[in-house]
Amino acid sequence: MTGALRSIAAGILTLAGLSPAAASGAPRPTALLLDGLGIYVHQNYVGVSALASLLDQLGYRAVVDNHLMSRTAGLEADVIIGHSMGGSTALRYAREQIAAGKPAPVVITIDAAFGSGACPATRCINIYSPGFPKVVGAENIDAWQAGAFMVPHAMLATNPAVQQMVLRQAEAILAERLATSAPLVAPVPIPRPY
Repeated sequence: MTGALRSIAAGILTLAGLSPAAASGAPRPTALLLDGLGIYVHQNYVGVSALASLLDQLGYRAVVDNHLMSRTAGLEADVIIGHSMGGSTALRYAREQIAAGKPAPVVITIDAAFGSGACPATRCINIYSPGFPKVVGAENIDAWQAGAFMVPHAMLATNPAVQQMVLRQAEAILAERLATSAPLVAPVPIPRPY
C-alpha cells in the first residue's frame, strides 16, 4: 500500500473511531508517562499524566507513573515522556534500556531537571522554558517561542501548545510504525479443497 493510501486509510479509521495501530492488528506501542516531583497520583490538570487519555485515543497503551517509577520499573516502552524530575528519569531509564540491549525508545522531556545528562536515544526532544537546561543530544525546543509564552514550569506539561507538540511527535511515531508494519487489513485465508 502506498504512503498516500495509508494516510487515507488511517484517516478513515480515525473517523470511524479506530486507531490505525488497533485496526492493523499490530500490538499497541507503549508510552510511559513520568510525572515530576510532588505528583504521585494520576491527574488531568497538571503533569504529563494528563496526556494519557489522548495517547490512548491515538493508539498507544499509555502507562502513567511518577519520577520514582515505583509501578513501572522494568517496563519496555516505545516512547518515554517525562516532565521535570520525570524528564530526568526518562533520560536515565532510556540509558538503562539501551545498555541492556533493548530497543532505544523515543524520549520526550518537558523542562527536564538540572543534571539530567545527555540523551542516549537517537530520537530525543526536549521542550524547555527559560531557566531550564537544554539536553545534550536532543532537539531542544523553546516552549515560550513555540506558543507557551509565560507558562510556568508546573503547568507546562498541560499547556495546549506543548501537548500538541508532544501529540504531533506521537502521531509521527505511529505513522512510521504503521508504514513499516503489516498491512492495515489482514489477508483473508483462501479455503483449501479437501
